[in-house]
Amino acid sequence: MVNINLNVINSCVSTNELAFNAALNDAKEGNSYLSYNQTKGRGRNNNEWISIKGNLFLSTIIRPNKKKSYWNQLSIIVGFSALEVFCELGVDKNIIEMKWPNDILVDKKKISGILLESSDNFIVAGIGANILKNPTKEKKWDTARLIDYTNFTASIEDIGLKILEKVFNNYIVWENFGLKAFINKVNPFIKNINSIICIKLSSESDYINGIFLGLGDNGGLKIKQNEEVLEFFSIDNFYFPERNSI
Repeated sequence: MVNINLNVINSCVSTNELAFNAALNDAKEGNSYLSYNQTKGRGRNNNEWISIKGNLFLSTIIRPNKKKSYWNQLSIIVGFSALEVFCELGVDKNIIEMKWPNDILVDKKKISGILLESSDNFIVAGIGANILKNPTKEKKWDTARLIDYTNFTASIEDIGLKILEKVFNNYIVWENFGLKAFINKVNPFIKNINSIICIKLSSESDYINGIFLGLGDNGGLKIKQNEEVLEFFSIDNFYFPERNSI
């Protein structure tokens, strides 16, 4: 088992920044940071993570034994772990979804996001979740907050610990058996599964069309073109024309 060491602080620039700097200074796997406030939270693609006091800002250090080419799969492991905890806290499984590669939606509204940042021998997994407050400046999505969908009485720290415990339990399974052990559990929650998808590969100028079948065993997007099933990884952009959404 991984020893989880949760450090709780009042405020910081970014919990991912705290965890990353600690890892550079040889902090052990499982060292984690939860802050009640972030002054400059980070999201994917250099976007800002809107941080409002009363929500969850949590980062943890992971030192995988697997080859680095597999590390991106941890976005799915961490996201699914958070989803499982939200369901355990009372969110209806019929209204919660994962939007590949890093968002969790409840009732079609964004409730949580995952940010992975890596170095040579470690990865930092950041988890942001709307617990008590709705960010109103989110550009792409309406937002949800956990308190509206559950009757939980847990503190922010308790929720953070529940997520960390789930993350590292699932992480051990992933280390031993790979992402394949999770695919049948994850795919029922994947947003827009079985819809027409248009994807643009990083190496191509045109979009490729097909039926989105969910995630493949290695974490890519599995798409059916005619009678052939393909899994794509190096994706520059994608959208679902029938749903007018990403």
